[in-house]
Amino acid sequence: MARDIDIDIDELEKFIDVLRDFQDITSDKFKAVQQGWNHCDESWEGDSKERFTKDFEETCDRVTRTLESGDDALEWLRKYLEILKDLENSY
Repeated sequence: MARDIDIDIDELEKFIDVLRDFQDITSDKFKAVQQGWNHCDESWEGDSKERFTKDFEETCDRVTRTLESGDDALEWLRKYLEILKDLENSY
């Protein structure tokens, strides 16, 4: 049945793995950047810091929302893969 809907289960599994790796790496790197900023924030003063802080906070918000969307996509793709495998096994 899964073959009738033109889904390559192996390719979907590979994509899920790549997306999971991307999410993990991006999340880890982003946490490191935030920690670095926290150290910098303690010693930096002036107008340039205020401008950078505003931009950085906006970027943090975007990255956080993107990572959350990726997590949602992974959850959905895993459920979809499970359904496809069940369908394939039942035929």
